[in-house]
Amino acid sequence: VAPYIRLVTLMVVAFGVGFTIPVMLVFLQLLGVLTPQVLLGAWRYAIVGTFLVAAAITPSGDPISLLALSVPMVVLYFVAILIGRLVQRRRQRADA
Repeated sequence: VAPYIRLVTLMVVAFGVGFTIPVMLVFLQLLGVLTPQVLLGAWRYAIVGTFLVAAAITPSGDPISLLALSVPMVVLYFVAILIGRLVQRRRQRADA
């Protein structure tokens, strides 16, 4: 039972760490450190980086858990860009 509990615990931690990255991207955009244009310009690097990070933090070596972590992270990356774009558009309207 102990190896199974260890695996489940590590998977929960890996998914928790993985899903905080898009949240950090949104906060960096809200602070003005990043722009949606910069994130959109680096989408290829972000996808490769996402798969590398997912491969490094998943405790099991199977491709199913790698895809289960990396695909939602890529989707959330683009959602973070969309949120940043909406915030940027709202700020431009407020300035005008």
